[in-house]
Order: sequence, then C-alpha cells, then structure tokens
Amino acid sequence: MTELDFVLLTVYFLCVSYVLYQIVNSFNDEFTIRLEQDDLNQYLEAHHLKDIVGVNFRFDNRYEFDKLKQLAIRIQNKSENYLIYVDWDHCVLTDLDGRSRRVARFSPGGTLDAFQNQVFSIIAPKQTLQELISGEDQLVRKGESGFLEVAKTVIDLSKPDPKRASEAKRKRYRDFVASQIKLEFELHLALRVVGANTAPTGDRARIVCKFTMIKLDWTAGLPWNPKRKPF
Repeated sequence: MTELDFVLLTVYFLCVSYVLYQIVNSFNDEFTIRLEQDDLNQYLEAHHLKDIVGVNFRFDNRYEFDKLKQLAIRIQNKSENYLIYVDWDHCVLTDLDGRSRRVARFSPGGTLDAFQNQVFSIIAPKQTLQELISGEDQLVRKGESGFLEVAKTVIDLSKPDPKRASEAKRKRYRDFVASQIKLEFELHLALRVVGANTAPTGDRARIVCKFTMIKLDWTAGLPWNPKRKPF
C-alpha cells in the first residue's frame, strides 16, 4: 500500500464515520413519557377518591424533543351519585424548574384571550371527560387578531443557550441526552365533588399527577419502531 492509498483510505473511513455519526445523531432526540400511576393511585386512596375519580393519559410510544405539545387527559367519574367539576383556571402544570403555569384547555374553536376565565367542565356519574390540555405559556397568537395556537412543547427540551442558560440547566440537558438522568414534572388538577352529603359548592380536591420523561436510545428512532401505541 502506497502512502497515497493510506491517505485515501483514512479519508474514506473518516467520511464514513462522520456520515454514521450524523445518522445516529439525527435519531438521538427522542424520549418516552409515563404517568406515575402507583403514586396517583396512592394519592387517590389517601384522599378517599379512589372510588370516585379516575385519571389517565394517552401517550405515544415515543416523541421527538419538539413534538409533545399537549397532554391527552381522561377524567372518569366512577361514582353513581356525585357530579365532578374540573376548575381549569385552578389547574397547574409545572416545568423542569418547578415553575407553575395555568393549564389551558384548548378547544377546537380556539380562544382569543389567554387571560379570560375558562369555563369549568362537569362530569356526570359514570361518565368520562376527554380533553387536550397544555400550559398557558405554550400559547402564541396567530396573527395580530387571530386565534391562539399551541406553539411550544409541554416541557422545553431544546438545547440551552450557552451564553444565557445557567450551568445547572446546561448540565441537566447534557445528562438527559446522555440518558444519565430522568426528567420530572407535575399536573395539579383542581376538582370539586358535588353530592347530597357535600357542601353546596362541593368538596374541593387537588389531584397530583406526576410524569417521568426518559431519553431513549437512538435505535428507538429507526423506521421500523412505531411511534404510536396500538389501540
């Protein structure tokens, strides 16, 4: 092998390595999310709500970092004699820093004012409410006088600006991408349970739903791994 052959072979392997790195990197931006169901069940049981309220969420198998913009929630009224009111204006989503954000129930028709009061939802006995929700700070107005739309993700997983972000945030991002840590946030649901043996305005309840986000290996993003869970 001549010296020129060696140089050409080295350049070839470097190019192949770079292409493979770019392929892996393009798939290396996905995570899975789960509701901590055991914690929720213990919370409902401790507050004597297990036989009255059921809460669950619909998630896909995996999400790219910039794709999870809403939470699909189902709230079930398990009782036969109570009405359940969901006070959306008093529901809260936290972020990775523990900051609280008012929940926005984003109806198909949209809304013109992010600061207006939201109408509460009523769940009749043995019925289920299904909604798409987001954080109020995720909403951006479309045009000067248009509807609000969900433009940001539930949790910001973008790479922090090295000039503006703190070292703690930059480290958290690096550790999450490297699958060294999990990320957590919470949804606090504000409910009122109304029945014959409650106060006229109902007994207030705050249900805490905890979520865990787990960075997936790059192989999860390969085309033959489905994103959506089967029905």
